[in-house]
Amino acid sequence: MNMKKILDVRAIDKRFRKKIILNLFSELEDNHQLELISDHSLAPLRMLFQKEMPGFFEWKELENGPDIWKNAIKKVKSFTLTINEIIRQNPYAVGVLEKYGIPYYKKGTEKLGDITEHAQSIFMEIRDIKKISINPLRTDYWPVHFTVDYIVNNHHAYVREMIPEIESLIDHLVKVHASTHPQLPMISKIFSEFKAELEEHMKDEEETVFPSFKALEYAVLSRQASHHNSFDDAINWMEEDHMLTGASLKSMRNYCNNYVAPDDSSPGFKILYDELKKFESDMLFHMHLENNVLFQKVLDLLIMHPQS
Repeated sequence: MNMKKILDVRAIDKRFRKKIILNLFSELEDNHQLELISDHSLAPLRMLFQKEMPGFFEWKELENGPDIWKNAIKKVKSFTLTINEIIRQNPYAVGVLEKYGIPYYKKGTEKLGDITEHAQSIFMEIRDIKKISINPLRTDYWPVHFTVDYIVNNHHAYVREMIPEIESLIDHLVKVHASTHPQLPMISKIFSEFKAELEEHMKDEEETVFPSFKALEYAVLSRQASHHNSFDDAINWMEEDHMLTGASLKSMRNYCNNYVAPDDSSPGFKILYDELKKFESDMLFHMHLENNVLFQKVLDLLIMHPQS
């Protein structure tokens, strides 16, 4: 089977070029490529592909003028994308990944096809999600200091606001319904332990780890040499903490019957379970931003960092 189609766009009316190219590309099988020949730069076409088919192609320049331009556009298998690439292109993918139990917050560098045998159908479901015109999170463009501030001002602030509210809901239900719903004291115990671990973790991040990340970024941008020998250890420690957080959230979900309130329960149960479910979703995305976005940015900085 021919792995390549060749199209000389010079012979096509300019009014129809875009439609013909997109149609030909859509007909390609995975890993096949469309080779284009033109008498001008195809950079605008590349921007079009980036807008309409993010993650589904690889662009390669074969010849770059001055008389002839040749480019190869290879079709990429959707399920060979990493979890991080999928979320970066479509943040709303998180809901689908959660639906199928894909631990995106700790599997960011792994390919969807390596995690589940249902990768293709899952990705097609992600593609069908209705998208708004503006992607709310363009994390590729975030510098380290902005990423840190976003995590602190958005996710840490949310955690600190919600913990006392959730505690109050749990305490009320334990007092009133513990005799008929014996899972409530255990939910209270798990959340109390989780709260203590989380508060200590965020404190360490805000007072030690995150400032060191910002200092590293400043050193790189100002071309200053400094001693930073513990970043790998800090990142490994934080990732281990995130694994424990994931385990605590899973335990909480199990005791809460996957956040489905008992049939004979009061409205307070549904309110608590809804808040815990939202809290878990925020925590998972919070960990994704650290594991798959922030830590990678720091590791990239270390490559450029001058050591004294």
